[in-house]
Amino acid sequence: MRESWRNLIDLIANPKATFTRLKSRPKWGVAFLVFCILVVWLAWMVYPFTQRFLNPRYVSRFADIQLLGSTRATAMVFVAVSGIILGMLCAVVFSTIFIVVSRVFKLNEALKFKHFFAAWWHSILINPSVFFINIAFLPVFRRVEDIETVVDLRIIPGMHMLMPFVENPYLLLFLSYVDLLGIWNIFVLTVAVATLVEISRAKACLTAVIIWLLRVGIDVVFQVSSAS
Repeated sequence: MRESWRNLIDLIANPKATFTRLKSRPKWGVAFLVFCILVVWLAWMVYPFTQRFLNPRYVSRFADIQLLGSTRATAMVFVAVSGIILGMLCAVVFSTIFIVVSRVFKLNEALKFKHFFAAWWHSILINPSVFFINIAFLPVFRRVEDIETVVDLRIIPGMHMLMPFVENPYLLLFLSYVDLLGIWNIFVLTVAVATLVEISRAKACLTAVIIWLLRVGIDVVFQVSSAS
């Protein structure tokens, strides 16, 4: 248990140490638990802002169901469960793809599914952490009345601020992920790939960018679809 928590701490302070330990002892239970807690917490925090642009069909269903006597609790459960299920599906699908690719190209054949699965749950924690930073600053720079689209939740300066002419909600939200924290995300993924698969830093960086693009693409589709 202590090593699992150390892995989470080193994910920020020394990601290479985290993935080196996961390479020999692929533990993922604590990382998955922390992911679930963050998703539930963020779903509760963000509802006052997201209720303005949630799909009306969902809002009416929340009002009808009223879990724990609260529309907000119902919305939180819906968003949290959806996020956790999506995370689990992505973990299984991407880990399967990684193990297949590593076998086809004969990259560190000692790695098994559990290694990629553990690495996924640790690296994916960057996503809710970045979102938490956005939400933490949201009340400082935005009023609830100012939130009209999903992109309005993005406080950290990103590429979307340099392209006000873009109107497509999918492209606009995607561009909002291109920021300094996105670079940090790619850096952690690069360290994970280089450490586990044992390839050059350049190839690891290219692989990390591809993984990051796929992750962001999934997040964008999920968020925009929930609001349309």
